[in-house]
Amino acid sequence: MLQLSLSYLGLGWLLTISPWTLLMLAGASWLLARLLTWTYAFYDNCCRLRCFPQPTKRSWFWGHLGLTKSNEESMKLVEELGRCFRDVHLWWIGPICPILRLVHPKFVAPLLQAPADFAPKEMTLYNFLEPWLGNGLLLSAGSKWSHRRRLLTPAFHFNILKPYVKIFNRSANTMHAKWRRLIAEGVTSLDMFEHISLMTLDSLQRCVFGFDSNCQESRSDYIEAILELSTLVVKRYQQIFLHKDFLYYLTPDGRRFRKACRLVHSFTDGIIRERQRTLASQGPEGFLKAKAKTRTLDFIDVLLLAKDEDGKALSDQDIRAEADTFMFGGHDTTASGLSWVLYNLAKHPQHQERCRQEVRELLRGRDPQEVEWDDLARLPFLTMCLKESLRLHPPVTVISRRCARDVRLPDGRVIPRGNTCVISIFGIHHNPSVWPDPEVYDPYRFHPENVQDRCPLAFMPFSAGPRMRWPSLSWPGLGPMVPSPWLLLLLATASWLGARVLMWIYTFCKNAWRLRCFPQPPRRNWFLGHVGLGPPTEQGMQEVTELVAAYPQGFMVWLGPVVPLISLCHPDVVRPVLNASAEVAIKDVIFYEFLRPWLGDGLLLSAGAKWGRHRRMLTPAFHFSILKPYLKIFNDSVNTMHAKWRRLIAEGVTRLDMFEHISLMTLDSLLKCVFSFDSNCQEKPSEYIAAIVELSALVAKRHQQPLLHLDFLYQLTPDGRRFRKACRLVHAFTDAVIRERRRSLLGQGLDDGLRAKAKAKTLDFIDVLLLAKDEDGKALSDQDIRAEADTFMFEGHDTTASGLSWVLYNLAKHPQHQERCRQEVRELLRGRDPQEVEWDDLARLPFLTMCLKESLRLHPPVTVISRRCARDVRLPHGRVIPRGVVCLISIFGIHHNPAVWPDPEVFDPSRFDGDHAEDRSPMAFIPFSAGPRNCIGQTFALSEMKVALALTLLRFRVLPAGGAAGPEPRRKPELILRAEGGLWLRAQPLD
Repeated sequence: MLQLSLSYLGLGWLLTISPWTLLMLAGASWLLARLLTWTYAFYDNCCRLRCFPQPTKRSWFWGHLGLTKSNEESMKLVEELGRCFRDVHLWWIGPICPILRLVHPKFVAPLLQAPADFAPKEMTLYNFLEPWLGNGLLLSAGSKWSHRRRLLTPAFHFNILKPYVKIFNRSANTMHAKWRRLIAEGVTSLDMFEHISLMTLDSLQRCVFGFDSNCQESRSDYIEAILELSTLVVKRYQQIFLHKDFLYYLTPDGRRFRKACRLVHSFTDGIIRERQRTLASQGPEGFLKAKAKTRTLDFIDVLLLAKDEDGKALSDQDIRAEADTFMFGGHDTTASGLSWVLYNLAKHPQHQERCRQEVRELLRGRDPQEVEWDDLARLPFLTMCLKESLRLHPPVTVISRRCARDVRLPDGRVIPRGNTCVISIFGIHHNPSVWPDPEVYDPYRFHPENVQDRCPLAFMPFSAGPRMRWPSLSWPGLGPMVPSPWLLLLLATASWLGARVLMWIYTFCKNAWRLRCFPQPPRRNWFLGHVGLGPPTEQGMQEVTELVAAYPQGFMVWLGPVVPLISLCHPDVVRPVLNASAEVAIKDVIFYEFLRPWLGDGLLLSAGAKWGRHRRMLTPAFHFSILKPYLKIFNDSVNTMHAKWRRLIAEGVTRLDMFEHISLMTLDSLLKCVFSFDSNCQEKPSEYIAAIVELSALVAKRHQQPLLHLDFLYQLTPDGRRFRKACRLVHAFTDAVIRERRRSLLGQGLDDGLRAKAKAKTLDFIDVLLLAKDEDGKALSDQDIRAEADTFMFEGHDTTASGLSWVLYNLAKHPQHQERCRQEVRELLRGRDPQEVEWDDLARLPFLTMCLKESLRLHPPVTVISRRCARDVRLPHGRVIPRGVVCLISIFGIHHNPAVWPDPEVFDPSRFDGDHAEDRSPMAFIPFSAGPRNCIGQTFALSEMKVALALTLLRFRVLPAGGAAGPEPRRKPELILRAEGGLWLRAQPLD
């Protein structure tokens, strides 16, 4: 009986939508657009990456995540991968992040030799360094990077570097003096990384700033800040939830990072200001002459004097960024290389001894014994040992590039644009197809005779990328990170949402394309669509009438920018939908879910096999042999209502609200028919009836409040608590009746129970449900019986009350039709005592039936129903409703369609005369729906309406409350078609 009201699917409630909801919808639309772009790019990327081999994944979800960590076992795994995949292989971080690992010099050449704009650095890690290093050479990109690179290249000319050799000697001497002192004190082993890092920082500070910190012997705040910043960056990189700046700076580490940055910047800024003052006082020529005399032109000086092609110098902020970058990039990589070469020579004493003899031979007779610039080219074997150590233990094991354009590899394969490529320096240096026996330390690999035929990129310890110690496979290189369970849960949720959204986007685009054949009214705008069209008011009903006149076959409306609804308002068009099986045209449950806590999984809310089973089991409950005895109940309930009307009129009441009185009458008769329970609710209050009325009102009220459509929010409100309380009361009443009937049935036995019911002619709805069995002999459970009984109570009272109230109103407006109906009833009941309508009389009231049907056409209790198409549904003229689209079958629209009913707003009972009805489509009049899911109780409802209407017209003359010229009631479609403020009529008793 009850279906979706026009207030929801007519888009009415969105008139009152809040700005916050609109803002949220706008944000969701933007996110969907971004997600659509990403989804297409990801799918296209996956297709193009299929040509690259990959190791066995842990699982489809994890991909290769966690296979490599920051330990020796992972380094061995990288070596093994180099033997299995000797050029390129694909690596997946989770299910959606592909990374290409390149381990052969010929395959890295297209990337490393490409312009910086084609293969920019992957900035996942480097962004953490920006507060410290600024926008220097390491972090800049594009034209700024090129400009800065040209300016800085002269700073590394051999004329500038020559004087630095003296600094290197002095810093090494300081370190060696410290070693001798420690050994004399009994220290037996030294941590090379610790001591050499301090030595490189000491020499860098002198080369960059011309400042002697003596950090190897005494504490230096600046040097400690540099070491702390490097440590904090690495630590932050392993804590993925601290990658967001606003979170990181709330932590103790974040505060320490900012404090260290301030200290480093303060030191560098102080040096720059002091040099700027000197340069300003001496002038460029005087400054250079002074530096030439002392041979102390350091890195800061070069930066201060540097100018580009247009004569523009670097700003103080740019100079600070480059100086800090050089300090950061220069100390750890040098310390790593030196530490590992000393280790390798310690493991191979024969090579160590040969290097020692070479150095002694070079420095023999010198005092002091220091290495000079020209000596660097006179140490061939030491250079070979150093290079072999850098091959075996490169300071930087991996660098990464993000391809800004497609990159073609030597074998014709293409790395698609946007992918991150990991250039594994460690993998290239340990690739057996490039280096035979790559794990063996063999300095002779770098003998000039052995180098000639080797690819230049086979050895690249100082290739592009950060000049810092990074000995593990980090995130850009498939890192050591072991993600937390929360991160994995987040990734799983995001993947699930991504898949769902992808499916939705594809369906939406496909449906939008296929729905272009349906006309649509003008939209409010592209974003709101037709939101606000047809609100649940009289104005909305008039708008629907105009739309039906303009689009007699039907039309499409948009609920916002993404939800299409097809409104059908012609019998020929609705036939394929209504006649389709329940599995093909499913009842849409957008609204009905609010009823589930009350009605359970009954005939109204169930679907599929369960709905089919229940429908077959309940059909006998509405056979005429079951319905016949109910007419006595209808007569008694109507008699009670009329007695109440006479008493109120005698007390001076001049107007009656038809909805109020008839609703109580229908509830009274339903209680007797369903439960055989006489509540006398028309005369005194009944808790059960009050609960039924309250539940209906609360459902209609919630329907108009979109924010309370979520159950968890609704349950927190006073209305939600009232709803639950009323549900408990209704369920307790129904359960008690079912338990009592089951005990009675068990006590009497099935046959005796049926005989007793037959004698008393009191087989009610509960009895039928208790006795019902399916094809397999299975009966309904108590929960199923309660659901069906509550559904019948809910569906049966309001729709019948609406139909009866509006037919009385229409007859009050048309007294000639009222009088003819009255004469027809008087003629039928003449001579009877008491004057009651019997079953056979229902077929003997033709004109009254015509008036009732015309009123149901003009004011259908349910104005609209909905179906969701589970398959494509083909309409006349070749149009197709795509699978998944919601169809609104506008009963009000069909009944008011001028292409079906001439002068549809006129009350004309003769439309249902037999001669006029023959040529009309059966779907032109569907107040109780049609097809497999039509109203199972329509015979019950029509019988009750006929009895009540016949007896009311026999005993009362009904007149409009405001007279014949009074204002028309304003229609209000809610759960059923009501009137704003009630439907008031005057009733005059007849003798």
